[in-house]
Amino acid sequence: MAKHLMIDLETLATTPNAAILSIGAVTFDPNSTVIYYEFYHRVELESLEGINTFIDDNTIEWWSKQDFDAQQEAFNPEGRIDIKTIIDDFYKFCMGSNKFWSHGSTFDIIILEHYFRELNKPYPWKFWEVRDTRTLFDLGMDPEMPQANKHHALEDARRQAIGVQNMFKKLGRKFD
Repeated sequence: MAKHLMIDLETLATTPNAAILSIGAVTFDPNSTVIYYEFYHRVELESLEGINTFIDDNTIEWWSKQDFDAQQEAFNPEGRIDIKTIIDDFYKFCMGSNKFWSHGSTFDIIILEHYFRELNKPYPWKFWEVRDTRTLFDLGMDPEMPQANKHHALEDARRQAIGVQNMFKKLGRKFD
């Protein structure tokens, strides 16, 4: 049984040291329609002090043009958690997964690796376990992902995992 993990971040910049607003992830079997577990936390921005992070004015402006619900979810001050706790919990959430996906090879994973380094924590993946949905979804077949609230880290992770499952079914390939 394969156990893959899909990651999605919402951030305040597009650089490797971007300030993270929220982290969403799901574990899933790429060979079926099973999504096992979900992980979602919004980051307490004050907890980023002392960590090399960046907030970009252009990204703030971009957020101001997004859907009201997306803005509310991203910036609501309620229920935020310290980044150190989130990174520790996320590391534990990753245990047992053997492939780690994100929508693009140079964003979510790279940003999380920056946080793991800043907090002197090991990565929960090896470099050869990282996968990219953009490449998979560009193979010329519709991944048939469900509609979801854009820019909600958990909903994006869930829909991207479903897209991977649909693509492997269409390719007629089993993945370990």
